[in-house]
Amino acid sequence: MYRRRGKPLFIPTPGSNVKVAVSAALRWPAGPFCFAQGGRSINTKLFVKMLSKLERRANRIGKRIVLVMDNGPENTSWLALLELERLRPRIEVFRLPPYTSEQLQYLEGVFKHLEEDYFSRMLVQKLKDFPKAVNQLLRTLTRDRAVRRVLKPRHRSHSPLLT
Repeated sequence: MYRRRGKPLFIPTPGSNVKVAVSAALRWPAGPFCFAQGGRSINTKLFVKMLSKLERRANRIGKRIVLVMDNGPENTSWLALLELERLRPRIEVFRLPPYTSEQLQYLEGVFKHLEEDYFSRMLVQKLKDFPKAVNQLLRTLTRDRAVRRVLKPRHRSHSPLLT
């Protein structure tokens, strides 16, 4: 298949697109990667599910985790705030100010790359198989330093966090 360098690859497919919601955390700069997946949109329930995975990791490694996050509605709901308060001894939260530069929101760039180069190329036989394929790809990123290996050089060179 041919495409110009730097141009997105478009694969025409019949039917409609499938959305998969993912709440994730990444240990800077290269992993490990922790995620929770479910439904079609990101919500507090999904965020809390990801927090429980971070809690298990904090307990396993015996260290406190500093979670840098934005102020999205799923992160600031009363349920999310209660859960973050409960996890305070193990997970410390550092909130980014509104309208923070994308350079500080490194995980957004990682997901943009995954959408452009991986998710957009996934072909499945049935629509219901797509979330499972996404889950399999994200599971490969949970291995140490796997995120750095899948990032294309163009993405790494523009990120001040991975130099």
